[in-house]
Amino acid sequence: MPATPKTFKQGQFLFKDGQASNSLFIIRKGTVSVRKMKGSNFVEIGRIYPNQVLGELSFFDRQPRSAAAMADGDVEALEIDFESLEKIWKETPDYFKAIMKSVADRLRKANETIRKLKPSQELDPDAQTVFEAERDVEG
Repeated sequence: MPATPKTFKQGQFLFKDGQASNSLFIIRKGTVSVRKMKGSNFVEIGRIYPNQVLGELSFFDRQPRSAAAMADGDVEALEIDFESLEKIWKETPDYFKAIMKSVADRLRKANETIRKLKPSQELDPDAQTVFEAERDVEG
């Protein structure tokens, strides 16, 4: 299964909330902030550290990204495309696929509940500027 090394700089998005997905990441070095929008600010709902996986939820339920992931400092990651994982997934029993879809559904609902309950947290100005610039480009 091919894994592509990727690097991300402080404030760079690995992916954005709602974006179509076709890969997951294994974080090798650095920290990634997982964020949801609340009003005009982000709420951090989690942090991903070295040797943890990011973006797996979309593999299991084939839905768009459930949150944004932004590098919190320099990040080194391995990106594994879903197509490579699909070869293994095809051999997975249907009951296990149903379990993983159920877990993915619950995690998406939990993420949304956390976003609604957690008070807004201001970003540092550099991170907010990066977000606003990217948002303006996307339109």
